[in-house]
Amino acid sequence: MPYAELKAEICHTWMQLNEEQMARVRFTLLEAAREVGEYPHMREIYKCSDLPSALILLEKWMLLTSEKVDILLWLGEQVGFHTEMVRSLVERYKKHFLCTSTEEKERQLGKVPQNPQYSEITEYLGENLRGGWPDLGRRLGLNNLVAELLIDSSLRQKDKVYQILEKHQEQAAGDPVPAVLQALQKCGMNRQHSYIVKEILSR
Repeated sequence: MPYAELKAEICHTWMQLNEEQMARVRFTLLEAAREVGEYPHMREIYKCSDLPSALILLEKWMLLTSEKVDILLWLGEQVGFHTEMVRSLVERYKKHFLCTSTEEKERQLGKVPQNPQYSEITEYLGENLRGGWPDLGRRLGLNNLVAELLIDSSLRQKDKVYQILEKHQEQAAGDPVPAVLQALQKCGMNRQHSYIVKEILSR
């Protein structure tokens, strides 16, 4: 089932949504827009009269792509209609059509230059960041990834921290550490900032 077919199957499943269910869809769109730091485009949201138009908005905000489909599960939970059927479709798609993409990502991660200090920082923050990882991710400019991870309830908090910091390292033009230190300061995470400077970077 390719991506276009997945969307078509879900739209067919939710072909007949009543007014209350469409209201829930619009509310979910509003919450999704806030999660990525976008100013909620109320006119666009309330123009959505069916599920296909809602999916188009999610794609526009890059919350729904061929590699990011978990928001469909969130949408299903919010609508509360055919939830298990939607979950089955999404899981089948992820199992059969995202494996190759995931393997390619892992190969790309292997090409990222190893930085022992950054690896230690990642381990430390994974254990000590607690609930502050979304703020750190946004400060690092990873709004879309933060929104995706907030929806994913299958990952531990420390694994979400690892993904944030790995993505930042991938995108960093040079040394990824200074931006992390600056983001920690802006988030008011002074204890973590101080530990990294004194205990990791000063060696």
